Amino acid sequence: MTGTTNYKNTINNFVDNSKAYSLDVKNRLTNLFLFNNMGLVEEVMHSRTFNLGKLGGDESIGGLTTNLVGVPKELFQRIINYYTTIKTAISAETTSIQTNFNTLSPTDNEKLYIKEVLNKTLDQQFEYINNNLMEVVNSLRKSQFDLTKVVDKLNFITLNSYDGYYQNTFGGLVTVQQLTSSTTTLIQAYTGDSLSLSNFIGEYVNPTFNRNYPAATLIRGIEYLFFSNQVYTNNSLSFTFDGYINDSYQEELKKLIRFRDGQLYNHLLKIDENGFKGIKLKTKIGFEPLLKNIVIPWIAYDLKFFKPRITNGIEAGYEVLDGQLSTYTSDFNIEFGTTTGATAQNILRNNLRERTNGVSDNKFNFKLERQLIIS
Repeated sequence: MTGTTNYKNTINNFVDNSKAYSLDVKNRLTNLFLFNNMGLVEEVMHSRTFNLGKLGGDESIGGLTTNLVGVPKELFQRIINYYTTIKTAISAETTSIQTNFNTLSPTDNEKLYIKEVLNKTLDQQFEYINNNLMEVVNSLRKSQFDLTKVVDKLNFITLNSYDGYYQNTFGGLVTVQQLTSSTTTLIQAYTGDSLSLSNFIGEYVNPTFNRNYPAATLIRGIEYLFFSNQVYTNNSLSFTFDGYINDSYQEELKKLIRFRDGQLYNHLLKIDENGFKGIKLKTKIGFEPLLKNIVIPWIAYDLKFFKPRITNGIEAGYEVLDGQLSTYTSDFNIEFGTTTGATAQNILRNNLRERTNGVSDNKFNFKLERQLIIS
């Protein structure tokens, strides 16, 4: 039997899923930064799996070996460990906030108040951060799974010049379609679009968010991770960031103030002369410049990387990609003839089995959504 298959819908499915995946990556990482901090984005990107695989149909190199974002490894366990560490530090009064506060010889009631504020904020932030991260990771898993389903199909077609299907829903016998007319146009379209996607991930995402946040994994770094989005007030506009930022930052700072909160900063400086529901005025006067010195590096770090990583980075990179990926209007008609050769049938059967059941390795190819484990 002979016939013709039009692959226009298949290649457009790849274009659509490439755009959706890239947009999801951009939006999820950008919003995680805006509502939390750059350190949390760095933790997501720090160690990942299911991020390497084959994408693109250039026969001369057997398909492009490239990276997607993948799924974070051990992310939630690290967050739990950080939480436990800082919880212990708050109890021992060894956080940088408490050690600076205690230099002022506060009353026991004042110290207890600061401890209660930090514990309450930490518990709220722990839940908030975990919910944020779960939403981000699940979304990235889903959009990557949708993308790689069509990637695996196009890889097989363009690299083997075969297509086909199971003859029934239970597997077993297959019908092999050997593509008899040129696949060059399809290969060129798929390879070109794959390169655009690969360049976006490779230039604007994967190498960009290295874990460098202040004192990462140490107490001061964990304070930044959990607390830094709770110290933004209008007073932040008067802070001086000399030595931290060489560029203009006022517009970025105003934007972060809109997305973030000043609740912790305000509560730490709340006045109560009895020291039960706040600190004494005299203590506040001494503590405010110390607290400012703690939070300025936190704010400065996020301001420093706002433009290069977000505005001129992942957002600009997506605009480039969006301009490169366009829906195809022309047909991709390719003639085929069926073959009953054992070799061709085994090649197709193995590929269909891998696409249907998934493969247990750490590549992004041939994965069911449930196999993209959030470790």
